[in-house]
Amino acid sequence: MKIAIAQLNPIVGNLTSNAQHILEAAQKAAQQNVDLLLTPELSLCGYPPRDLLLDPSFVEAMAIQLQQLARKLPSNVMTLVGTAMPNERSRTEGGKPLFNSIALLHQGEIRQVFHKRLLPTYDVFDEHRYFEPDGETNYLTFSSPSNSELSLKIGVTICEDLWNDEDFWGKRHYRCNPLADLADAGVDFIVNHSASPYCVGKQKLREEMLRHTAIRYGKPIVYANQVGGNDDLIFDGNSIALNRAGEVVCRGRSCQTDFVKLEFDSPSGDFLPGSIAPVARTEEEEIWEALVLGVGDYARKCSFSKVVLGLTGGIDSALVAAIAAEAIGAENVLGVLMSSPYTSKASVNDALALARNLGIATHTLEIAELMG
Repeated sequence: MKIAIAQLNPIVGNLTSNAQHILEAAQKAAQQNVDLLLTPELSLCGYPPRDLLLDPSFVEAMAIQLQQLARKLPSNVMTLVGTAMPNERSRTEGGKPLFNSIALLHQGEIRQVFHKRLLPTYDVFDEHRYFEPDGETNYLTFSSPSNSELSLKIGVTICEDLWNDEDFWGKRHYRCNPLADLADAGVDFIVNHSASPYCVGKQKLREEMLRHTAIRYGKPIVYANQVGGNDDLIFDGNSIALNRAGEVVCRGRSCQTDFVKLEFDSPSGDFLPGSIAPVARTEEEEIWEALVLGVGDYARKCSFSKVVLGLTGGIDSALVAAIAAEAIGAENVLGVLMSSPYTSKASVNDALALARNLGIATHTLEIAELMG
């Protein structure tokens, strides 16, 4: 069985653009004979959609877009798409009106829907505000079109569903452990659809946790993560797959969109080795990649084409200018020097030298009269 991860960079609320990127990934998957395509958590609307989910017209538009996408996708690829789905029971039983869901789209239809079980409400997360937690153990069945005897049971989880192993964390944060339930259900491997925000050292922690989980339950795991900057959050990608021994068999690129393929070998019940993108060599390199991604996406997604910033000759403005030049291109950055009687010649020279090194334009404003 061939699997692909579409490591996407959605724009929150832009349903048409996000659906198009999912479609393009599915078309690429079809060309490469992929059986199952994974996309990140809430890939159709982007994460985090926040109070857009309180607008009934937005939720309705998302449902329409999902149906349209199902009809457009290649019929030979099973595609898992992150979306918000109505909680019909909320009308009679109470609870939140939506689920954080993954929809299985295949042969023009929505075949199955899986709901997130564990909803984080801490740090940057506020999912209990919008979603109802689900209690079902989620899995799909894959039957090979070329081999009638090949049937696989694939566990489906969404982000936080992976983050509740008491053996790893030392205590359980939620009553249920979806991974343990899936292991008991006898799944062949587990997929996880995530929108996991970046912080320093996050990928190392993820890989340690996934390694522990794969070994504990003896189940291969595929982790599909969102990439991109959305307002105050940065998502670093680094999608990954591990075999039953907890070894990394493939990894997507850091802070970039990517399309990653791997293969599940039925006789061995495990993943075969695939391409493994390198991780940042140092903490500084990791932070640099995230800052460039965040600034670049903030400008692009807000439709800003140019950046104006102050150049003082100091370290702070030098770092900001370097990030801006890398993120949106040096030709789109203007450095402004505001010269006064108290500005040292060395500061001016340092600012101009920085601009030359980066290839950015400068403009000098004399502010001595304004200070009088």
